[in-house]
Amino acid sequence: MQILLALGLALSQPQAIDGDTLRDAEGERYRVENIDAPETGPRSECPEERVLGAAATAYVAAWLQQARSVEAHPVGRRDRYGRVVARIEIDGVDLGERLITRGLAQPWRGRKATFCAGAWLLPAAR
Repeated sequence: MQILLALGLALSQPQAIDGDTLRDAEGERYRVENIDAPETGPRSECPEERVLGAAATAYVAAWLQQARSVEAHPVGRRDRYGRVVARIEIDGVDLGERLITRGLAQPWRGRKATFCAGAWLLPAAR
């Protein structure tokens, strides 16, 4: 069950599907707004993207495990995969901004980012 918190939805038992997608206990999927995280598995374009995508997913999963609260702030639309596009806050911190700061995502610029150009290396443990 989702609870409305100050215009945000408290997500129940959220799980990381990948660096920019979460799923709650009811099966609803949420796409983090305004970022592009690297793809994982066969959707990645190169081995570097696959490794970075796995790192982004692991980072989000670990953060969710220790989180006290996770809120989704929907922007009022769904993406082409049916996910609710939303700003996600974990313990009051913007998930998208944190992933960008950690080098695990890029700002959304209207098209898929390139994670294979060599400029995107795994960030040092921060």
